[in-house]
Amino acid sequence: MATAPSAPAPGPRGRTTGRGALPGEQPASPWDAVLIGPNEPWTPIEVDPDVPHPIRMWDYMIGGKDNYESDRGAVRHLLTLWPDVMVNARAAEAFAHRASSWIADGHGLDQFLQMGTAIPIMNSTDGFVRERAPESTFVYVTDDPITAAHARAVLAARAPSYTLHVMRGEFRDPCPVLTHPWLHGKIDFSRPVGVLLLGMLDYTRSDVRLRRALESITDALVPGSLIVVMQYLDFPDETVGEVVDSLLGDNQAEFTPRSREQTDRLLEGFEFLPPGLVRLTDWHPDGNGPGADLQDRCHIVGGVIIIKR
Repeated sequence: MATAPSAPAPGPRGRTTGRGALPGEQPASPWDAVLIGPNEPWTPIEVDPDVPHPIRMWDYMIGGKDNYESDRGAVRHLLTLWPDVMVNARAAEAFAHRASSWIADGHGLDQFLQMGTAIPIMNSTDGFVRERAPESTFVYVTDDPITAAHARAVLAARAPSYTLHVMRGEFRDPCPVLTHPWLHGKIDFSRPVGVLLLGMLDYTRSDVRLRRALESITDALVPGSLIVVMQYLDFPDETVGEVVDSLLGDNQAEFTPRSREQTDRLLEGFEFLPPGLVRLTDWHPDGNGPGADLQDRCHIVGGVIIIKR
């Protein structure tokens, strides 16, 4: 079991620096924060449709159409060993929609930042936010080139007045994103912000780096801001973990399930709104997605952190 992460070095005014790579890790990429839009310079990426990709596999499991047969085949193979994988994917999708709707409804928030994004489909979190807060601004931050390419197509298809934006940036080292002038032109950090860390905690391998990233994010927010988090718990057995590692190849996406104890240590000191950090099926259930009858098959926890000073 991993040990609790040590505190990062303080920066000016007591802030954590959140910059630079940890020992043994790759430094932040040169595209730390880049606007992705229909009119921005763009170099198309090469996609190998014969190699499964975790983002596209997830897209398939939640009913999306942006996936290939290799992705669908990988999911089918995983289902033979872990039938609950589909339950977990749909529980996570339902939680993302409930949580994004919940923080947008009745909390006075009109600006939102999602870091660690999956492929934005038609019923994506920004759409659920907009149903509750029609005039809101929503910014996605992703480090995945496939997600960024898809987001560019989504932006190109939407009306110019739709205040949805995408940045390609390293969410595991969020300071370059959070301090980027372009982002500050879209998000007013002197006012509360709703931050959705969906696919961030369990896509960051290093506990120390994750804790440092979380502290960098909270340092950037004013009281009244809300942060949605979720984390995949450990696989039910080693065989499933080995198969997932095999399907993901070198696992550049850093998909990292954690034990409940390890997750609690990582989030120690953060204040959660009721009902706390719980299994997704137990977080304000509304009849959508897997319910209490599937609680024992849900291996993801989530909750909403409130920023206070």
